[in-house]
Amino acid sequence: CRTSIMSAIYKKALRISNSARKTSTVGEVVNLMAVDVQRIADFAPAAHMLWTSPIIILCSLSFLWNILGPATLAGLAVMFIVLPLNTFIAKKVKTLQMIQMTYKDDRVKQMNEILSGIKVLKLYAWEPSFKEQILKIRDKEISVLRKAALWNASTSYVWLCSSFLVSFTTFSVFVFLDERNVLTPEIAFVSAALFNVIRIPISYFPTMVQLLVQFMVALGRINNFMNA
Repeated sequence: CRTSIMSAIYKKALRISNSARKTSTVGEVVNLMAVDVQRIADFAPAAHMLWTSPIIILCSLSFLWNILGPATLAGLAVMFIVLPLNTFIAKKVKTLQMIQMTYKDDRVKQMNEILSGIKVLKLYAWEPSFKEQILKIRDKEISVLRKAALWNASTSYVWLCSSFLVSFTTFSVFVFLDERNVLTPEIAFVSAALFNVIRIPISYFPTMVQLLVQFMVALGRINNFMNA
């Protein structure tokens, strides 16, 4: 997959039109080959988790329904409250990654221009001026990366807390729903084991969201270049 995409980008770069050269810079092509292709390759192993995780969660919830009854809906309610929050965060991260890649393209483009004309820069002693320009772009890129890292960290925090909240809410509702409901060790341990089964895909969910966002951004950038 990775080799075929890189080959397609390389062939497109050789026969790109003159009008497209104005928008598709050398720095962009370098980033497509080095960064975007790798992000698509990184998403491939996680793609299976996107369809296996719902199956695991649904099977575990069906077993929990047989044990806890309607109290399981309380845990589902917590999950549905958390999901929109993670969707919002994913959109923020996607926007930040697109901005970061724009800065990265600009930085690589300027570095290529500097290296191409290094003799002229040395002759007129322009190194400090161009160094300052590169550092300004780099500072902007790092600032965007920090914001994206904070949003990704918040995603992990929300999902780690949600695992505890789901268990706590479900057990509380189970006990208070009916006086005859007793939270015995058998019910508690079996339910906890099933919640642990659910916790594995849930805990991996932030990583899947991050990889999916990176995949969509990379795919869009490669698609724009191939259609240029």
